[in-house]
Formats: sequence, structure tokens, C-alpha cells
Amino acid sequence: MEENSAPKRRQLSLSAVARFLLLGVVAYTLIAAAFSFVFLKRIETQANFTRDVQIPLILTQTRNAVKIERLSSLVRSIFLAKDRRLERQIQLQIQALAQGFSFDHHGFLVERSQKVADEAKTIAKLRQQARDKESSTQPSPSANSIDARVVDELDRLATQAYERAIHDLDAMGTQLSGDAAVVADNIASEIQNSASYMQVGWLLILVVPGLFAVTILIAAKHHLAAPIGAAIKNLERIGRNEPVLTLERLPLISELAMIDAAIVAYGQVSDDLHRTNSILQGLAEKDPLTGLANRRTFESYLAAVLTRPAISSPGVAIMMIDIDHFKSVNDTFGHLAGDRSLVAVANVLTSVPWQANHLAARYGGEEFVVVLEECSLEQAIERAEWLRRSVQELNIETGTGQPFLRLTASVGVAVSNSVSDQPSDIIARADRALYTAKKSGRNNVQVASLDIGISKAG
Repeated sequence: MEENSAPKRRQLSLSAVARFLLLGVVAYTLIAAAFSFVFLKRIETQANFTRDVQIPLILTQTRNAVKIERLSSLVRSIFLAKDRRLERQIQLQIQALAQGFSFDHHGFLVERSQKVADEAKTIAKLRQQARDKESSTQPSPSANSIDARVVDELDRLATQAYERAIHDLDAMGTQLSGDAAVVADNIASEIQNSASYMQVGWLLILVVPGLFAVTILIAAKHHLAAPIGAAIKNLERIGRNEPVLTLERLPLISELAMIDAAIVAYGQVSDDLHRTNSILQGLAEKDPLTGLANRRTFESYLAAVLTRPAISSPGVAIMMIDIDHFKSVNDTFGHLAGDRSLVAVANVLTSVPWQANHLAARYGGEEFVVVLEECSLEQAIERAEWLRRSVQELNIETGTGQPFLRLTASVGVAVSNSVSDQPSDIIARADRALYTAKKSGRNNVQVASLDIGISKAG
């Protein structure tokens, strides 16, 4: 046996697809939950760091800024003070504030604050020396001039110490501002990073289900809806007795592939049954030798015609035809010649210009029957005569080398003009008319009147 070398498409079962989707949903849920946990934990850690470290640092910087502002005010006060006691109080306050910076462990501020305290001490000392010099009395004007110069020099030195202290205070303020900017920038950076992580993370959390849903819908359209739609169309085609269509590609889902194969097989069986039924119906309705309708079909047709609402004239005509001396044909030339004779007469019946709805049938043996709808008695007689002459003109081969066989036929005609007529009544009248035609010498047409009498025609 030759093996099919075409690669088979791998198929999946519905249970496998369901498990795959379930695993995908569970995996996505776990990943989303893990990401959310890690992200929220990161935010919690950053919040704790901000609360425990950065906010206290900001508060410390705020306090230091207040201290620096207070130091600046005290340095101005000690520079402008004229009283030794006031200078001493201010100096003590400056020293206390300078020592307060050491608690913040900020080396630059501690160093500069100590320098400011030293400068304040220097200012107070220089001011005291100047006052002492001014209070001392000199005996000569030249000595007073020298003392004035000394006082001016002391004032100059005090001013320089004041300027150095102010410069240090400015440096401390600048350093403190820079530190505050760094802290603020760090907080802003952390917030920005957290916002970026949140934006990317939640964007993925929201987009992934959407993409997953779109993928599922596209896959469902191609691998679920398309095979199911094709199966429905094939079922509709089977209902219309049309051949089924096979899919270009097998469905990915094995169950759908099985359904499609079953429907295709069912459609092929249905098509075979339909053809078989058509053949059987033809055999049941037609005579196998002549191809005309058989007796059962004739009786059903006549019953249907007689039950239709119809006007009284024209009515329904029945012709009963019998081949004359047909037994002698079989006895003399054989049954094959007899069959040829029956077929030839059947061909005449199908070639007659009936000019009406009609049915020609083989009634049995050498007898034939014709039903004519909407046909008057005169029209029925005319067509019966045409039929009789056509049969008389036949030349049938005998198959024995002898001359052609000639046939004649006797015809009985009956007409029904009432819906109350039964099929058996009109058939009986036509049969009696045929009997009369045979009794009258054959090869003629006889008509049964409505009162069952017989009238001769032809």
C-alpha cells in the first residue's frame, strides 16, 4: 500500500486547549500578583526611607537654616553692640548655637559655626580693647593721637572679623541650600522612578490581557467559528440534497476535525442514499422496459386529476390502448420482437402531439393508457385516431431476417366531466370501450358515452 507522504497537521483536543488557557490565566495572575507585591514593597521601602531618613534630614536642615539665620542676627548684634555685658551675652548665645551644629554630624557646618563663634569672640575682644584704649587718659596730645590710631586699627580688625563671620555664614547657608536641593532631588527622583515603574507595570498588566483576548478571538475565529460555520453550511447543503464541501485545511481542534469528517461522511452517505432513492423512485414510478409510467403511477395521477376543482368542460379523457394479436407476435417472432413492439408503441405515445397536460403509462402486458387533462371528447377522439394510424404505420424489425413486422392497435376512449367520477368508473368505461373496439374487428377507436353506452368512431 502506498503511504501518504504529505505531513499531517498536528491537532489539539478541546481539553488540551482549555488546560493551556487555564495555565496561561493562572501564570498571568501569579506574575501580575508577584509584580504588584514587589512594586508595592518597593514603594513601602521608599516611604519608610523617606519617613525615617529624608524627612528628619529636611527637618534638621530647616533647624540649621533657622540657626544660621539666628547666628547671622547675633553676629550683627555683637558687631553693633556698645556694652560689654551685652556683648558677653551675645557671645554666649553664639557659642551655644555653634555647639548645636555638632549634634547634626555635619562637618562643614560644625567647622564654620565654630569659626563664626571665634570671630564673634574676636569682635568682642577687639571692641573691649578699643573701649579700654578710649577710656585711658593720656597726658599729651601726641599720645592721644596714637591712641586714636590704635582704636581705629582695632575697629578695622573688628570689621574684618565681622566680614569673615558673615562670609562663613553665607557659605553655611549656601552649603545648607545645596544639601536641601540634593535631598529634594533625591525625593523627586524616587517618586519619578516609582511613577515610571507604576506606569510601565500597570500598562503591561492592562495591555497583556487585551492582547491575550485579541489573540484568543482571532484563534477562535479561525479554529472554532470557521470549522463550525463550515459544518453548518454542509448540513444545510445536505438538507438541500447538495454535495458537501471539504475543508481546505483540517481544523486544529481534533473534536472539530472529527465532527467535520463525520458530516462529510454523512453527506456522502446521504448523497448516495439520495441517488439510490432516485433510482428506486424511478423504478417504482416507471416501467423498466418502455420508460413510461407504470400502472401505480397512472392510478395515482388519475386520482389526483379527478379530485382537482375543475369546470365541467373540457374534462379528463382516458385512452386505453391494446396491441392487436400481440400473443401471435410473441409466438411467431419471439419475446425479443414482442419487446421491440412494446417499445415502438411507447415511442409513439411519447411523440403524439397531445397539446394538453397528459400522462402516458404502460397499464400491463400489451395494454397502454393515456390521461389527457382539459380535453374534450372531440379532441380525445382526434388524438386517438392519430395514435391508431401512427401505430399502424410502424415497421418493426423481427430480428429473424423476415420482413418488418406490422402492428395495429385498438383504442377505447372515456371522458369524465364531473368531479364525482371515481377513477375506477372512468377506467371501467374506457376498458369497456376498448373491449367493444376489439369485438368490432380491432384497429379502431370506440368511445364510451356518459351513460356507459358505446359509440363508434373511425
